[in-house]
Amino acid sequence: MPDSRPQTAEDHYRGGRAEHYEAHHRKNLRTRLTTWRERQVLVNALRDAGSPRSALDLPCGTGRFWSAFERAGVDDLIAGDASEGMLGVAAGNRLGEHLPSKLIQSSAFAMDLPDDAVDFAACLRFYHHLSRREDRIRLLAELRRVAREYVAISLWVDGNLGALRRLRRPARPVEVGYGRRICQRRHDAEAEFREAGFSIVRHYDVWPLVGMWRMYLLRIDG
Repeated sequence: MPDSRPQTAEDHYRGGRAEHYEAHHRKNLRTRLTTWRERQVLVNALRDAGSPRSALDLPCGTGRFWSAFERAGVDDLIAGDASEGMLGVAAGNRLGEHLPSKLIQSSAFAMDLPDDAVDFAACLRFYHHLSRREDRIRLLAELRRVAREYVAISLWVDGNLGALRRLRRPARPVEVGYGRRICQRRHDAEAEFREAGFSIVRHYDVWPLVGMWRMYLLRIDG
């Protein structure tokens, strides 16, 4: 019987792959500009959420977005990742002694945190690796559990030039948990957010009308 449990990214970034991941996002002007825009988008989302003092970055990768949390005034940042390799690189990228204030190894599907642990939870560059609806809903439930009010999620959506090319390709097989990247229809993604108990506060396109990257700022209902 196949394993239906979500799988984390832990096995994907061993043996120097975390270092390669970090280098990839610095390799040329395009990747550096995209990172700069994503950081700015995150700063905007944090400010639109009322400049929370405590936040979660999970999965945090190598810590590429920590400077955005710092710029937005977050002084209590918990960062986590399922991958030991990612955390090893991230530990060397801390912004001083206290940011992040805590670095943990944890699956995004079962976060090693209490309920209402932070004001704001961010899940960046992960959601678009989940092709199964049930995995996305499980992740959303965990984010809703650990955040007191706001959640930010980045993903690939349609309605832009990048998606026109992407969605012309033959559909790939659905994979359990962390897999190859997918582009979602905006209507479908937004329906899942509402089903999981969120209201959509705002969305931010990294490269409007051109690129697939979009971040949603969500508020927990109830």
